[in-house]
Amino acid sequence: MSVAVAASEPRAALLRAMPGVFVLVWSTGFVVARLGMPHAPPLTFLSWRYALSLAAFGVWIAATGAAWPRGRAQWAHLAVTGVLIHAGYLGGVWAAVKSGIGAGTVALIVGLQPVLTALWVSATGQEHRVRARQWLGLALGLAGLLLVVWRKLGLGEVHAGGLTLALLALLSITAGTLYQKRFVARCDVRTAGAVQLAAALAVSAPLALLERGGMDCWNAAAWTGSRRSSRRWAGRCSC
Repeated sequence: MSVAVAASEPRAALLRAMPGVFVLVWSTGFVVARLGMPHAPPLTFLSWRYALSLAAFGVWIAATGAAWPRGRAQWAHLAVTGVLIHAGYLGGVWAAVKSGIGAGTVALIVGLQPVLTALWVSATGQEHRVRARQWLGLALGLAGLLLVVWRKLGLGEVHAGGLTLALLALLSITAGTLYQKRFVARCDVRTAGAVQLAAALAVSAPLALLERGGMDCWNAAAWTGSRRSSRRWAGRCSC
């Protein structure tokens, strides 16, 4: 019994750390968008990201022998969530940043996802009801968002086009999360992620061909945001 308890302690510690790890990983996406957008159109950059991530998942899946989802319906559901959560959400966020809205402001706007999710759950009566304390927390978050965005409106940073893109991202991540919770059955996260990335790539890559300008593939600034690297590699490669 003591051996089993000792073996479970690292797993329990890992599970407790997951919320913090998730927030860290999720929030760094906005930093990357801010650093990468001066060097590439949004969908072009994201298409490269999906392709490289898909290759990494392929190696991981091959090395571990992960099981693929069963049935066409499950593949279709995963593809829908991939388009919404990756292509729609990330595409909207990166395009909004490219249009001139600050990454922090976009993060605050799409941070309204819990509010929309709570409203949907309350309106449809699905599963867990939103408690009064939770509504208070959501209201405080919304108030903070309004205070920040209202000031940005006065400074001219937030404009109709960029705001529309940010709202599109918000709706996509909310719809994708709700859809995934309802229709996607439990499956291996590695193969599920690969299917989602493939669907996002299939949607984003053709749209990327319509974007003006190319990505400086070998420009170190495209990956690090360094101005020094940008000057060093300027004009050497465009794809």
